[in-house]
Amino acid sequence: ILGPQHTVEIIPHTAIIAYGKEYYFGQGIEWCSPHEFRATRGIHPIDIQPLGHTACTEQQFEDWCRAQAANGSFGMQSYDFFHRNCNNFSEEAARQGLRLLKGVPQWILDLPQKFLKSPMGMAVRPMLEQMQITNTAPTNVPSGGAGPTRASQPPASSPSVATPVANPWANIPAAKSTASAQPSSLPKQTSRATPLLDKQTALLSTDTGVVKICIDRLKPDQEHNEYLSKLADTEALWMQKDINSLHQYLRTVIENDTQNISSALMLLRLVVLRQSLNSDVSSNEEQSQSTQLVANLLMEDKLKSLATRSMAWCVLSNAIGSTQPPDWENCVGNDCVKLTQVIDLALSNSDPNKDGASSPKDVSLRQSAAAFLYNSARIVSDDGNDGTELSEGMMSILLGCFEHLPEETDVITSKRHHMAVGQLLKSHKFGETAVELVKDLGLVDGETSIGTNDELAGLAKEVAVLLN
Repeated sequence: ILGPQHTVEIIPHTAIIAYGKEYYFGQGIEWCSPHEFRATRGIHPIDIQPLGHTACTEQQFEDWCRAQAANGSFGMQSYDFFHRNCNNFSEEAARQGLRLLKGVPQWILDLPQKFLKSPMGMAVRPMLEQMQITNTAPTNVPSGGAGPTRASQPPASSPSVATPVANPWANIPAAKSTASAQPSSLPKQTSRATPLLDKQTALLSTDTGVVKICIDRLKPDQEHNEYLSKLADTEALWMQKDINSLHQYLRTVIENDTQNISSALMLLRLVVLRQSLNSDVSSNEEQSQSTQLVANLLMEDKLKSLATRSMAWCVLSNAIGSTQPPDWENCVGNDCVKLTQVIDLALSNSDPNKDGASSPKDVSLRQSAAAFLYNSARIVSDDGNDGTELSEGMMSILLGCFEHLPEETDVITSKRHHMAVGQLLKSHKFGETAVELVKDLGLVDGETSIGTNDELAGLAKEVAVLLN
């Protein structure tokens, strides 16, 4: 009845899943466990889209929610079906509250205006707006019972929630809606069970126990000593100028103090994970300059120690796995290194057939390079390309990791290679293309892993499931 140009196949409700809870906008901002939400509202997800990893703590995000309720942005009287609905909340919660690069798909955000532009929408708009004057928001709060925690008031007690799990949507009963009820623009879901692959998150090196030792070796001035010492506090709040200052200081050490490169890299791997309260364009510029410097040192083989090279891969792995990965593809200049070049080097450094591959230091190098490959797979598998074609970076990771799998004897490195190829094979956008390529090239012939580790065996089995 909306007309052929304005067809709306579903009216979606969206929410944010983080810290084992579901955050949504109804009568104000509310949250509870995903299982409690499904049980009390009868709403089941038809599409789940990973948005990334946040550096925000649970407390910081819930403080942001309370602030939005207090200032009226998403208060109990703020709901507007056309302009301030659950999907608008999910978008702002993702991008502003959790400071992620991704938010709600644009087609969902555009639905209200699509409806209002239809003949029926223009006809009923005055009536709907009048209804909203007296009934400001649809509610999912059960009548007569204790509802979920609401952001407009301090939570009295935690809901009876299971311990937060990596994938709170695991083992959900199938949604009552059929696949044909989903909009054609939704990614196609796969029915193949890959719980081990699905629960994986970015691999980040976050140990802060070495901060003081590194500072003692660098002997920085008082100002930088203060900033560097803050790295030991994972809850510390940062201003962008302070993070930028650390990037600049550590780059200077790396370029001019060969005796302390390892200590500088050890601190830089933490700096690339820190987010400020006032991020601006300079944050990504500094991140990109620092990681370009480290990538160049690796590419030009200027880091002779295996331990130092391992630490350099930790820096790049953390940067690519952070909420604000460096922009390498738009850099210019003779020293510019593209992501695909670094991926190729990571594959070379994680090759189990190199001379001395069994030494502890070489194993550590392979593990660090493999972590970078997995985090890169997470980035390139969601690079905004709407097509189903595999990019050069995707193909390098897919084919290179598969080539290493039969020979890799280190369990940790092998796990990370399996996770990388699994990330690409299960992609909603181009997973089928990746599977066809692997099969056409005959890359898998029997088992993909060596050893008896249970988790590794499970990952290998899930890769096999994706291929079959």
